[in-house]
Amino acid sequence: MPSPNEQAQSGNRGDALGSELFAGGGEAGRLMRSMDWAATPLGPPEGWPRSLKTCVRILLTSRQAMFVWWGDHLINLHNDAYRSILGGKHPWALGQPASAVWREIWDQVGPRAESAMHHNEGTYDEALLLLMERNGYREETYYTFSYSPVPNDEGGTGGIICANTDDTQRIVGGRQLALLQELAARASEARTIEAACARSVEALETNRRDLPFAMIYMIDPATGRATLAGTSGIEPGHDAAPLEVDLNDPSAVWPLGEAMAGNAAVVVPDLSGRFRNCLPSGAWDQPPTQAIALPVTPAGQSGRAGVLVAGLNPCRLFDEGYQGFMSLVAGQVAAAIGNAQAYEEERRRAEALAEIDRAKTAFFSNVSHEFRTPLTLMLGPLEDLTAMKDLSPKGREAVEVAHRNSLRLLKLVNMLLDFSRIEAGRAQAAFEPTDLATLTADLASSFRSACDKAGLELIVDCPPLPRQVHVDREMWEKIVLNLISNAFKFTLAGSITVSLRPSADDASARLAVSDTGTGIAADELPRLFERFHRVEGAQGRTHEGSGIGLALVQELANLHGGSASAESILGQGSTFTITVPFGAAHLPERSIGARHDTVAPAMRARAFVEEALRWLPDDDTSGRRDAVDAVPAGRDEETVRQLGRPRVLVADDNADMRDYVARLLSTTCEVEAVADGQAALDAIRTRLPDLLLTDVMMPRLDGFALLDTIRADRLLRDLPVVMLSARAGEEAKVEGLDAGADDYLVKPFSARELKARVRASLVMARLRAERREAEASASRAEERLRAALLASGTGTFRWDMRTGVLEWDDALDRLFGLDIRHKVATMPDFLDLVHPEDRAAVTGQCDACMSDGADLSMEYRVPQPDGSVRWILDQGKTFRGEDGRPSYMTGACVDITERKRAEASQHLLLEELNHRVKNTLAMVQSIASQTLRATPAAERFPEAFQSRLQALAQAHDLLTKEQWRGASLREVAEMTLNPHTTPAGRVKISGPAVALAPGMAVSLHLALHELATNAAKYGALSVEQGEVTLEWAVTDGIKPSLRIEWGESGGPLVVPPQRRGFGSRLIERGLAHEVDGEVDLDFSPQGVVCRVVVPLSNRIAVS
Repeated sequence: MPSPNEQAQSGNRGDALGSELFAGGGEAGRLMRSMDWAATPLGPPEGWPRSLKTCVRILLTSRQAMFVWWGDHLINLHNDAYRSILGGKHPWALGQPASAVWREIWDQVGPRAESAMHHNEGTYDEALLLLMERNGYREETYYTFSYSPVPNDEGGTGGIICANTDDTQRIVGGRQLALLQELAARASEARTIEAACARSVEALETNRRDLPFAMIYMIDPATGRATLAGTSGIEPGHDAAPLEVDLNDPSAVWPLGEAMAGNAAVVVPDLSGRFRNCLPSGAWDQPPTQAIALPVTPAGQSGRAGVLVAGLNPCRLFDEGYQGFMSLVAGQVAAAIGNAQAYEEERRRAEALAEIDRAKTAFFSNVSHEFRTPLTLMLGPLEDLTAMKDLSPKGREAVEVAHRNSLRLLKLVNMLLDFSRIEAGRAQAAFEPTDLATLTADLASSFRSACDKAGLELIVDCPPLPRQVHVDREMWEKIVLNLISNAFKFTLAGSITVSLRPSADDASARLAVSDTGTGIAADELPRLFERFHRVEGAQGRTHEGSGIGLALVQELANLHGGSASAESILGQGSTFTITVPFGAAHLPERSIGARHDTVAPAMRARAFVEEALRWLPDDDTSGRRDAVDAVPAGRDEETVRQLGRPRVLVADDNADMRDYVARLLSTTCEVEAVADGQAALDAIRTRLPDLLLTDVMMPRLDGFALLDTIRADRLLRDLPVVMLSARAGEEAKVEGLDAGADDYLVKPFSARELKARVRASLVMARLRAERREAEASASRAEERLRAALLASGTGTFRWDMRTGVLEWDDALDRLFGLDIRHKVATMPDFLDLVHPEDRAAVTGQCDACMSDGADLSMEYRVPQPDGSVRWILDQGKTFRGEDGRPSYMTGACVDITERKRAEASQHLLLEELNHRVKNTLAMVQSIASQTLRATPAAERFPEAFQSRLQALAQAHDLLTKEQWRGASLREVAEMTLNPHTTPAGRVKISGPAVALAPGMAVSLHLALHELATNAAKYGALSVEQGEVTLEWAVTDGIKPSLRIEWGESGGPLVVPPQRRGFGSRLIERGLAHEVDGEVDLDFSPQGVVCRVVVPLSNRIAVS
């Protein structure tokens, strides 16, 4: 038995070994160090096999989730990363047998451990499903792991080491993503709501782990009930899948009403207590314990709403991720239902549109038939009138306009009738063998005169064809005439070419109509043959057209078994091609036969050519404007008296309409007519008319674009505009007025109505102009008043004496120093702003105005926010009410602070002037008495006195120039010595810049004058070689001072005077006293020296 010392040493070695073995490893390492391993089958760590120690070091230093099972009992050791796998079993699992740690899955992992321990064979499993119970519930997990046998020191298998990878999120996430993709794929093909629900539940069947069962209920908002629309994993009619649910029934099996009302998911717990029958378990061996009801939101206001009910995975916690997945599932179901409903609505809409289209076609057919009878009754009498020889020129022109437009209307009616027949399948064609080249050439030649007049070259290239072509002659005429008319409309210069040739394969006749016109944009070509489609912004001779010409051409070509196509380059031209097969094999046999038609092609072409000619510019319309006048002359004379002859600009691309309107208005107005919106805009900018009368549909620039341009131009925006349009109805009128038109006139209109509308618009425009001028004049006057008030600093107020309410403007706020937070509304508010010393007087004056109605005039002070005080002149006029008592006062306040300051300054100036005059007189008196006393000879007194007065005057002149603020020492010195500076260099002045107060400047000037005068008479300046030096400097120290020194040299020998004269006394006594300093006057034989020491004070400023 070891001794106690040996036991202690052994214990110490064990502690050291344990600390070293379990070093690091985070929490797991600390737990291992603190654990009593001797109480476990592994025993103390110092007795562990080397291989076990190596495994422990590996797992403690690894960041991968790892464990070691060792010994016959497979005692568990794990690292920190393995804690997430253990869950709630940590830290209890440390040191426990593996079979106890993983009791719930031992049937799966136990055989794998036995294979490694007893057969020395490792295992590997990837994403193995393990239903663990580690957090208080059965949990679906997926792990990839391998059991690797570890040898002991004896050569056998001592244990297992295992590294783990958690694949749960990857497996579950992939499974859920696959379901969402399956939902999207299957439901995308659904065309009805029922199919969308059926396909959705089929997709839900593919994931029975996350949705053991599911139902989709659709809501009927009218009845408040939900109907079962599809199930997954559960039979319809099951206790948990009733066929109908009342949303308002609180005892319903599912809370569908709650989910819909809150538009949020509702979790349903305790399913086992809610349903007697066993619920489906899906892919699990136990049914769900809870379910969820999710609203299926409708698409749009008319969409169908629903609820998705689904059982939840019993082996998963219903956490945020699971809830998000279920929301996505409900969203996919909602999208599928919404798409199906949209498809259904679109199908119903298409069916309704088709029905409307059929009804429209039938309507066009019936109306077109009805139009033909009255048109026939119009054309016949009009042609008879045209043939009459005794018809006046004015009447003949009116009849021709009516006849021409009746033909145009007949052409449009025929086109509509043809189109409606073709769409209804009732077109009766009669195909006969035809000399297509001759027929086509004749039709094309009918446009020769129109092309010549338009300056276009018409090229007809139609040689005989090698084979016969069966065509319906009337239909072929419409094809050719429509294509040439279209080319003429959009070709403003160049040529139109009509050619007929066999096709390249010699199977068809190929008609090509080419032009050098404006061309068509590439993106418009696919829609060119659509009925009613018109190319926006196309530049042509007119904007008129029905939009069915090319569509009719294509339909007629198709009836011939042929085709129509178009090629175009924008800005270069277009080519329209029609192909018709040779022979008759492709035609219905019943349709082959001649149509007995005696009308020549030229007669059918007449309507097309007549219309084309009207697209050309007018040669002279002025001579025809008196042809129509349906308004009595008396009314016209009244209009002329009231408005004069205003200028009216008419813009319309229809020449007959231009002429008609121009003739109507020419009796009262000066009329100019143009053919499109751009020409109208150019005319307006050249000469502004009084009114614009414009059509809506025009080439180059339509009526709305023209109106927008006018209203956007500052110079044109007030021009009155009346719009003409064939678009009837209140909506069209409102659109025109909203766009900025002054009036909107719908075609057809009477002459009387047009004149009345134009006259009313002109009158209103004149009234608006007069009002604008009056407002502008008033505005200018107000601006001048405001400018005057602002320039004078004047503010205005109104005081209601009966209510006490006080109103004033922003200028008064500025005068009284108020900001936006402080507003004056009553008289007490105003009195609070007045200076306390003036408040009583102001209150008294205001009371007097209220009592006896006197006018107000007073001056008072107003304290400002910055501490200053502002003077205000306040004047007001009192107005009395009907009862004779004072009612209100209006007045103005002006800032008179500067005036008050000027008055105070003037008072001070007078006092200063008085003071200076007195001082000057005293100084003059002193100079006179002192000069008289110092001058022995009376005859020399005037000269001496005058010299000193001039010196005093010079000093005053210098100070006056500087506004008596003072003078610089250099200015004083130069002014004194400048008369003695010749010859050059005899006077030297130097020193820094020093500013002197007025009194000190005068004293120094008088002293220097005495020195200079003495030097000129007796000293250095009396001889040419003499010099004078004047220097000064500023000294620092305890007593800073200004030191001035006058020195003479090169003059006569100086003899000190026996007694001091006036000059010496002025310098030694007067200057010393005046500057409060010291003066030393030395009469040295070499020259006079004067030294002045002046203490620095506020009378001296040194730069």
